[in-house]
Amino acid sequence: MKNKLLITMSCLLVVGLLTGCGCKKKEKEKKEEESNIKVNIEKEVIKDREIEGIKITNTSLIVEDGISYFTSRVTNPTEEDYHLDEYRITFKDKDGNVVAEIPGSVGDVIKAGETRTIDSSIDIDLSNAVSAEYTIKK
Repeated sequence: MKNKLLITMSCLLVVGLLTGCGCKKKEKEKKEEESNIKVNIEKEVIKDREIEGIKITNTSLIVEDGISYFTSRVTNPTEEDYHLDEYRITFKDKDGNVVAEIPGSVGDVIKAGETRTIDSSIDIDLSNAVSAEYTIKK
């Protein structure tokens, strides 16, 4: 009687482990499929830059479900206030074709020593962009 009980318990344990592991793996695969996030790590897109004395750093370009989110820190390390309307960021593909242009607003004045953040988004997948160019609109 004890042997039958021991065999039954062992079988239930083995079946439970096998089915439980399979469920977790399927759930993990399903979550990865649902999460459609891409990060653009092209050097010419995310590199630090300096434009007219203003430093642009900590750039990231993340694409989620076809929407591209661009973020950058803009710092005025000079001793004078910097006046501008906006940055225009132009993204290009590997053939040099313009894929998209997005505005990057930081306000009209960046005070001396101040840091602000550019946060922009566009409903175009920029995960394959290989370069980003900045122009300043004053």
